[in-house]
Amino acid sequence: MKPLGFAVNHRSGLRNLLLAALLAGGLGGAVQAEPPAGGRLPAFGTAGYQFNRASKDEHVVKGWLPKDWVDNSKWAAVNATYTKLDDPPEKGVGAVRIEGKNIDSGQLQLTTFEGDLKYFKGTKYVVTGWIRGTMNSTVKVGLRDEGEPKAFLEEIHLTGTPVWRPFELLFAPEKDCDALLMLVMRDPGTVDIAGLTVAEKK
Repeated sequence: MKPLGFAVNHRSGLRNLLLAALLAGGLGGAVQAEPPAGGRLPAFGTAGYQFNRASKDEHVVKGWLPKDWVDNSKWAAVNATYTKLDDPPEKGVGAVRIEGKNIDSGQLQLTTFEGDLKYFKGTKYVVTGWIRGTMNSTVKVGLRDEGEPKAFLEEIHLTGTPVWRPFELLFAPEKDCDALLMLVMRDPGTVDIAGLTVAEKK
């Protein structure tokens, strides 16, 4: 009979645990899920892919990028390499070294076409990430309107530093719009970028 008594008590314990979980997760009130690592956009994470693609005038852009992030420089005369880094500023954050070796015309552009690209008047958003690099290397990070003339709606110009440094860009659109988060290099240089995110500002 002892084995039977143990089984009954064990089932009772499991039932109590299940009831507690239901109360915490639903019956006792809604529990908000954690936002995705990338906020409104795909995570700038550690999963990614290798690529090698020709750009204008026999230039080449190649290397590694996080999943769902792309180099958008095939229209420009740019030689560039993206390299996955193993020393991100925080655990689990994706980090990439961008080497713009030759930018003979146009500019290097890093972006994503996935995620929530709609922004609304009256809502505030914040772009966050980290930068590191040589002091003479600069990049522009901003949100570019998908509508003509495809102008930047908000931007920040960043200069590399010897150690990882966080940055943020606030965006309060004056109209509803579709926009791309875009990183731009106009001159040759090397910068490290990590953990790009876009989220609503609370």
